Amino acid sequence: MAAMRSRLTTALYYILLPGLIAACTGLTIGLTFLPCYSSVCVEQYYPYQTRLHIALFYTLLATLAILLAINAFSKTVQRLSSTWLFDFIFPLIDRRLSLGGLVLGIPITALAFGSIGYWEPVQQTWWEARGAAVDFTVTIHRVAWTGITGHWLDIWIGLVIIPVGRHSILGKVFNLHASGLITFHKVLAYTLFLGSLAHGVLYFTFVASVRSTAPAVHQEFLVDDPYVTVADAGDKIPLNYLVLPTGGLAFILILLVLITSLPALRRKAYNIFYITHVISAVLITVLTSLHASTNFYFLLPGLVLWVADWALRVQYSLRKLQDIEVENAGNGWYRVSLPYVVPGTQHHLEKGPAMATEVSPLATYYINIPSVSKTELHPFTAAVVASDTSAPVLLFRQAPERKQDKKSMREWTWRVASAVDAGAEKRCTIPARIEGPYTPVVSEMLTADHFLLVVGGSGITGALSIANWWASHHSPDPSRPKTVRLVWTVRSADVARVDEFRLLQGIMDAREDTEYVVHDSSGSGRLSCEDEVNRAAREGRMWVYASGPEGLLGAVEKACQVRARGLRKGAVDESSGKHSELSWYVARWS
Repeated sequence: MAAMRSRLTTALYYILLPGLIAACTGLTIGLTFLPCYSSVCVEQYYPYQTRLHIALFYTLLATLAILLAINAFSKTVQRLSSTWLFDFIFPLIDRRLSLGGLVLGIPITALAFGSIGYWEPVQQTWWEARGAAVDFTVTIHRVAWTGITGHWLDIWIGLVIIPVGRHSILGKVFNLHASGLITFHKVLAYTLFLGSLAHGVLYFTFVASVRSTAPAVHQEFLVDDPYVTVADAGDKIPLNYLVLPTGGLAFILILLVLITSLPALRRKAYNIFYITHVISAVLITVLTSLHASTNFYFLLPGLVLWVADWALRVQYSLRKLQDIEVENAGNGWYRVSLPYVVPGTQHHLEKGPAMATEVSPLATYYINIPSVSKTELHPFTAAVVASDTSAPVLLFRQAPERKQDKKSMREWTWRVASAVDAGAEKRCTIPARIEGPYTPVVSEMLTADHFLLVVGGSGITGALSIANWWASHHSPDPSRPKTVRLVWTVRSADVARVDEFRLLQGIMDAREDTEYVVHDSSGSGRLSCEDEVNRAAREGRMWVYASGPEGLLGAVEKACQVRARGLRKGAVDESSGKHSELSWYVARWS
């Protein structure tokens, strides 16, 4: 029943998505014929170009949706789209360029820079006529190009908020990993910043040239809004005085978001980054919509998805406090038991579009404990997913100890651990807000013959859930052997001495088709991910799961790419006669 509900939900999304694009197209074009309340109403000066610009943007959205749909339904396209074009890792986004990323980037780039074709002639003509009236034409092209670059920003700001959200429609409809969506968001955000910088520099060089000329020129161009003269503005059109301030404030906020999102700062102060992101996003949306009308026309689809996402989050998770039990599990681990939900009752942790646990053993929860921190929201991959007989169980370890004890005690995990260890039984019940479960759609996992789980540190939790799910769903079958190999790399073997891990090891040791390996990196050195991928290869479909530190994730992903490339070229397993299909899932969330 739950699986059918999930399929119906996905089908509904496929119906709603083209409807959303069509509705936003019609609404925004219709708004261009109504009174406008932005500081610059672009359609008043260039009505044809504005409506063409809107139509092309929504055509772009439809094109991207078609490309993503093809990728979602074709395994061949999925393999091709995930192929790296080269091994260079781009800074800031920490990702390699894939064929799929390049294909998606082509129509976006084509529209952004292709828009010069219909904006440049009309902008140059309009501004040259204004400049000719006061004999000021030499540097008038600067304000023309300010407008042209501004319309590039329409496109980037309209796209940048579409991928974000816990209930991302792109992720659910097109089977996209959260990491890929975040990468797309990052690329657009950095592009938006560079475009905003160019937009602002062009305009201020224009203002400087105006200020260096005759007084008549000063009167022709209002600095806050060059579309009107100083005499025309007066006190009758107060919005004209907001063009420059709204643009300037929006750029400052974009810069603030950029700085707090830099990897080094984000890892050290994630909650500052998150809160800054959310508050700044709201302010940037308001400011840019006031700045120019086209910004709102392009922001509309992303705003609809963003508001819907927050409505679901508040309705189903964030507004309620529920008791969770936290206990010291030993060897630096802490166990979090979420409330058990009686099957068939209305009181469920998640009433939203999450998939059923029998479809996917991977589930992520976000936990907020107001008594520890009113703002911090921590993600956890469940070690034990919810079922009809058990509640979800999460595991976490304290963050690495800092040189100064005061800094350690400010860490969320240290504060929670301190509250637990203060009691005689080393357990306590704490009111918390629970958001989730969020379960990714990983169809390759459900059809794979062989599993390789390579994890490091606390990344074991997802692999623990997958291995237990596999063991409960597969019995030994000599006619069609299936295997699981779990490799957990740790700095000390002591961290593996926890009940959940011991129980799993006992289950896997009792079966010939499963392997449980704890790799002690302090004594055995760094794990060779390439060797692990090659060693686990069997005839049939192989699926690789990776979770843990970024270095491990990158190594596993690279090993999988190398082997997949060899399989496509027929250069792998020729001597042994093995024929494999390889897919992988990297639990990366940044």
